[in-house]
Amino acid sequence: MVEFDVHNLQKIKMFVHIAQAVMILIAWSVEIAVFKGADVDGRSGWFFGLCFLTIPALIYLTMTPRFPRTRKLANPYAMACVDALFCILWISAFASQASFNSSGKCKDACGLSKAVVALGVFIWLFWVITTFMSLYGVVYYKREGYLPGASRAPHNANQIDPDKEAFSTAPHDDEYAPVHNTDDHELPVHEGTSFGGLGSGGLGSGPGPYDANSYGGGYVPPTVHDEPTGYTGYSGAAPVNTSALGRVQFPDARYSNV
Repeated sequence: MVEFDVHNLQKIKMFVHIAQAVMILIAWSVEIAVFKGADVDGRSGWFFGLCFLTIPALIYLTMTPRFPRTRKLANPYAMACVDALFCILWISAFASQASFNSSGKCKDACGLSKAVVALGVFIWLFWVITTFMSLYGVVYYKREGYLPGASRAPHNANQIDPDKEAFSTAPHDDEYAPVHNTDDHELPVHEGTSFGGLGSGGLGSGPGPYDANSYGGGYVPPTVHDEPTGYTGYSGAAPVNTSALGRVQFPDARYSNV
């Protein structure tokens, strides 16, 4: 069983308009043959002229929803009005041609003129179908915000910057997964802690004076390497010694002259 996809509505409508164009071309050619064998008046002339007036409408209805640059001109209300207008015009066209046949002016071309009326009826029926399609497109546009098949994104939706999506709090796709935890190799590895059981030496016996656990929180006081002191400029090459209690012992120097 074939299911109807609403996003194929514009394609189906385009094929219906193409069928209309083919029948209009045939009716126009047959009307020329009627002109050669009958007394022409305004009724048959209206049918003949409407064939030319329909060309811009068919171009608008078929081409504007198809291309992205012209899609902004494919207003659903305008398309429904054009379909409804030509639906009325074509019912008047084949009715005028039928009235021309009943007047007896067709003479030897009455058979061809009746064929023109038959083509006009089918062209009008196709306009009825496309009018209902356009009305459905208006209802769909009011509910979804875009024409069926024209675009799957809302018509008035804001475009999302792809650079901002990387900083969004929403769950990321797999392409963002390798980005996380890439700086693990830059973090210091405490191999001598007493928690892992892998260290060997005096540092693994317990937490040091600058361990976060010894302060009951995540705060760790800054060390001499973190604070910009004036002594580092004079003794950059000298080592900084620490006592057993963890206090910093500066190298021997004459600090009174500084």
